Formats: sequence, structure tokens, C-alpha cells
Amino acid sequence: LMSRLMLVSNRLPVSIHVDQGRVAVSPSAGGVATGLRGPHERSTGLWIGWPGSVSALSGRQRFSLERQLLAQRLVPVFQTPDETKHFYEEFSNGVVWPLFHYRLDRIPLDAAGWQTYRSVNAKYARMIARHHRPGDLVWIHDYQLMLVPEMLRAHVPDARIGFFLHIPFPAADVFR
Repeated sequence: LMSRLMLVSNRLPVSIHVDQGRVAVSPSAGGVATGLRGPHERSTGLWIGWPGSVSALSGRQRFSLERQLLAQRLVPVFQTPDETKHFYEEFSNGVVWPLFHYRLDRIPLDAAGWQTYRSVNAKYARMIARHHRPGDLVWIHDYQLMLVPEMLRAHVPDARIGFFLHIPFPAADVFR
């Protein structure tokens, strides 16, 4: 049995555009998207991630988007605007990124977003579990999704899980 590669990242490697009411999906630029496009294209697996904000799309446009993503083996994990704000902006980029880059002066004293960070990571873990097949290799990427491996293990105990952190992990002194 050939194993599938399941790539998991905060963002899918596409950009969504609406032109004259029609939804179009095009490849996006960026480190993770560019670096993992080759392995995704060579595999028969899936890429799971956030497609970007779709709150303004009509039901028909969203259906069209999901069909286009499926044709590229891309699985969307939708987020509300509030989830994006708290999970991505406030916690991932407002707390984790500065912490891991030794920029403690940039971390707010009343750091917000932890509960949403946990709930969005759980949403990713559930989506991976829903699509997982025995033998799949799940490769999770970056600091936005650090809780997903443990959460996925609770859903799929025998899953083969890899995690790659694209930023430096700080020394223990930072946490003290």
C-alpha cells in the first residue's frame, strides 16, 4: 500500500479571487507554498489548510471554491473572521512569533487568543482525522499548528506524524 503525503499548513498554497462574480483559485507565492508545491504535486495526497477569508462569498461561490480546491487535492479548514483575528493575529503572530524570536518586548502583557489558538488547532486535527487513511504520512508545518500533532494523536493513535517548525525554537531561558 503506497502511503499518501498529507501536508498541513496554516494556509493553503492558493489565493482566491472573485472576478465578475466568479471564484478563481490561483497558486500563491510564499515560502511554505513554494517549497512544498513539488512534493504535493508528485504525491497523491492532500494539502489541508485555511483558504483565506471566504466570509463574503455567496453559497454558490463557496461551492465553486470547494470544487476547485478538491480538484487540486486541497482541503479547506474554514475560519471565521474572529477565529482568524484571535488565532492568527493575536496569538500566533502576537505571542508565539515574538517569543520564539527572543522579542519578549513585543509580547503584550495581557496576551489574548490562547483559547482560540487551541480551538483552531483542534479544528485542523479533526479535519486531518476525517481524511486520514491507514499508512498516510501527515506532515504538519509551523508555529500556528504546534498543538495539532498531539490532538491528532488522540483521534488517530497510529498516525505517522511529522512536524516541521519553520522558525527557531527558543532556549529554555526564554520560558523562565
